[in-house]
Amino acid sequence: MKGYARLLFAIAAVALSVASCGKDDETDTSSLSFDSAALYFTQAGESQRVAVSAQGVNGLNISSTPEGWTATFDAATQSVTVTAPEDLSESENETSGSVVLAGTSYLGTSKTATLFVGITETLDLSDRPANCYLVSRKETHYTFAPTQNGRALAPASVEVIWQSAAGLLQYVQLENGKVAFYVGADADQTTRIKQGNALVGAYDDAGTLLGSWHIWAADYDPESDVLEYANGYRVMSRNLGALANANATTDERLASYGLFYQWGRKEPFIGPATYRANTGTGASLYNGSGSRVYVTTTEASAETGTAAYASQHPLCFITGVKENAFDWLWTADDTRWSDEANNPCPYGWKVAPAKAFEGLTIADAPVADDYDVFGLNLTDGSVTSLYMGAGRRIYADGTFQNIYIPQSAVAARTADEAQPWIGLYWNSDPLADRQAPALYFWFEKLTTTTGISHSTPYARANGMSVRCVKAE
Repeated sequence: MKGYARLLFAIAAVALSVASCGKDDETDTSSLSFDSAALYFTQAGESQRVAVSAQGVNGLNISSTPEGWTATFDAATQSVTVTAPEDLSESENETSGSVVLAGTSYLGTSKTATLFVGITETLDLSDRPANCYLVSRKETHYTFAPTQNGRALAPASVEVIWQSAAGLLQYVQLENGKVAFYVGADADQTTRIKQGNALVGAYDDAGTLLGSWHIWAADYDPESDVLEYANGYRVMSRNLGALANANATTDERLASYGLFYQWGRKEPFIGPATYRANTGTGASLYNGSGSRVYVTTTEASAETGTAAYASQHPLCFITGVKENAFDWLWTADDTRWSDEANNPCPYGWKVAPAKAFEGLTIADAPVADDYDVFGLNLTDGSVTSLYMGAGRRIYADGTFQNIYIPQSAVAARTADEAQPWIGLYWNSDPLADRQAPALYFWFEKLTTTTGISHSTPYARANGMSVRCVKAE
């Protein structure tokens, strides 16, 4: 009997152990979140309320607020009321920060939700609809209506598809049917906006991409810094997507290349991370969570070479093939950039036509020791501006190429010995045989020779630089 009793005790102990392990290993399905990622206040002392979603979380309380702010959780309405500081002249009071709501799950684990709050300007860009929004004010809450190709979209959600720096755009969300985001200040130069490029996408309930917008965050005002050419065209003083227009240092060159566009596509592609040879590695890209994302490639076909496919796959560089004359679009269409719906430039600007570059000459040719400048000063006789020698993303595979080797020198020199470079800028005008023209200039260091052509034919699947002109 004693042996039997001991056996029953052992079985009970094992059962208790199994039950305990089962509880310890139970998946925590509780959740805690604010119904909005951020609240924006226009003045001191203002109050706003935000709803809270809590599943399986108890003991909710405010655990942290910015200095000078107050926040109160109301269990009856499941909401938090936040009040901005009454007096912003007090140095210890903060203009922005995070409200943290804390609680405990049914398994005893801690749960928190974070809400950004800030007294900041809100700038609505809805009256300037475009495929590209140039934003230049730091610590600003931007909004715009989700319209594309002249029609209103009704997305269920929005998110960052890619951005050139993790955390460039913050608190990307829908607010009263509009796309909203926040851009902070540069960490090193706090008087200016955090600079970079991003692509924001709008999605339906099924996760299908409905449309996307390029956000160009730059300390730049094209209206006040415009090239007034004698031919009547008013041209931006930097490339579309560029964060500078200078070439004295490596950082300045990389900031000045801007983005690359396949002819007729509104979706931009990131530039190189380095540029010293005939191929270059693309700069890093991140999604809204800070994870890396990458540019992919696919060959043009009846299925992939369509405007719809391009729009729904903005990270895909569509390579050309012989069957479609090395175009990214499978069927011929000369209206892509003549149609405002595909315009990749900000509101009031468009891709430069060939006539905008007519009359430009090389202002001062480099000498043998200057081949690192990666650009040329072009002039119309009265206005001079630097045009970067950014090269292109090649139509066949999307890799970078800025090497120029004259045919006469191919057999005699290697690319490393020649070490030249080229600049290529799309024109909006179509050409026959499914090609498109580009402003083309080059420098070859061994002979210190240069050249320029205002309208050279290229395959439309190439990715090239764009200069925008005033749409007047």
